[in-house]
Amino acid sequence: MLVAFQRAMKEKSPQSLADLVTAVRATQWNELPEVLGPLAKYAAPECLEAIATPSVTTDLAMVVMIALITRMEAMTGGPYRVEHDQSKNLETYHGLMQQFIDHEDKVELRASEIAGITFPLKLTEVIQVDSKTSPAVQLADVMIGAALEATNTLVGHRSGGLAPDDLLSLYAEDQIIHMLPDMDFAEQRRFRQGVRGGEIIDYFAAHFGGKGESV
Repeated sequence: MLVAFQRAMKEKSPQSLADLVTAVRATQWNELPEVLGPLAKYAAPECLEAIATPSVTTDLAMVVMIALITRMEAMTGGPYRVEHDQSKNLETYHGLMQQFIDHEDKVELRASEIAGITFPLKLTEVIQVDSKTSPAVQLADVMIGAALEATNTLVGHRSGGLAPDDLLSLYAEDQIIHMLPDMDFAEQRRFRQGVRGGEIIDYFAAHFGGKGESV
């Protein structure tokens, strides 16, 4: 289903959309009917039209940025700034961060039992630096590379690298953001009880969309 979805998002053709519906119907979709039911039962036109929209992508920049800022906001007790290198891969994140910093509306959005974001942010500045002259950014690059290698080893994508348990033991539990699937749907419903996800999506679409980024 994931492969079919990715192809539909990329090709946006009638055949790829039909293949996606077929793939969804081949799953045990009734275990998560609120998510997969519209496509499985009705081939919901509104879902397929959204996927076929040229400006809609699977770019995770917004999702990753919200997760990162949520964690930074929780860990800091006052104003702070973010420094990152000048790579093209981070240009999108730079623009999103600046939009978040400039947003002055007072609002609190809750995404789950432990995750939420409150505007205005404590984040006050985002700057790009030359990593060759910034020991802090260089250290961050090394730490990120090590965490990625350990994770790939842990899930079986590679072998012979860093020992995952030894590396992960260096981090506190609240210092790692992960996006692992959870098949305990009952627990996930409890975990997200009271969250109005649609309102969060609508808010970000209204205030941070239309500026060259997909939401």
